Amino acid sequence: MLNIARPVAAAFVTIFVFGCANPINQNTAENYHELGSQAEDVGNYELAEEYYGRALWNAEMGQSPDSGLSMVSYNLGRVKGYLCKYDEAEELLLDALRLEEEASNPETGLVSMRLFELARLNAAWMRFDKALSYYARAISIVRKLDIETSDPIGFSYVLADYSELLESSGNHEKAISIAQEADRIKAANRGMQPGFVAQSYSRNCLD
Repeated sequence: MLNIARPVAAAFVTIFVFGCANPINQNTAENYHELGSQAEDVGNYELAEEYYGRALWNAEMGQSPDSGLSMVSYNLGRVKGYLCKYDEAEELLLDALRLEEEASNPETGLVSMRLFELARLNAAWMRFDKALSYYARAISIVRKLDIETSDPIGFSYVLADYSELLESSGNHEKAISIAQEADRIKAANRGMQPGFVAQSYSRNCLD
C-alpha cells in the first residue's frame, strides 16, 4: 500500500517552529516527537504512543501552528491504531485531517496522507462505507498530484487495496475496473519499487 505516511523527523522540527508560539514547549515537543519516531522505528508502539502524546501536549501548550499539530496528531493516531485503540486513533486522525485542511487546502499531499490513514483504519475496523469514502477522496487528490508518475508502484498498491475493498462491499464492476488499472500501472513500470509502503492495521483487534 502507498505509505503517504511518516516523513523524516527533520520535517517535524521545521513545522513546529513557525507562528507565534512558546519556544520552550515547542522545543520539548520536537524532542518528544523525535523520541516517538525512534521508538516507532523499532516497533515499540507503546513507547512511541507515550512520546507522541507528550509531544502533542507540548505542541498544544506551545501554540504550535495547525500544520505542526496536525502532524503530531497524525502520528499519535497511527500508533494508537497499531495498538488496537481504534476509537482514539480515529479521533486523532480526524483532528489531523481538519487541522491540515485549515493549514493548507483540501487537496494537498498531506491531506491525502490523513485520508489514506483513515481509509486503512476503517477498513481494518470493517467499516467499509467509511473506508471507501476516504479512499475515493484520497485517490482523487493523488491523481491530481500525478502520483502515477512520482510513485506508480505505490499507487498500484493503493488501487489494489481499494479494489479488494470494493469487491468486499459488493461493487464488483468497479472493483474489476480499479484492479485492471492497478495491473496496467504495474505492467508499465515493471522492475520499479514502490516509493513508500504503508503499515496496515490489524483486524485481530476486533476479536
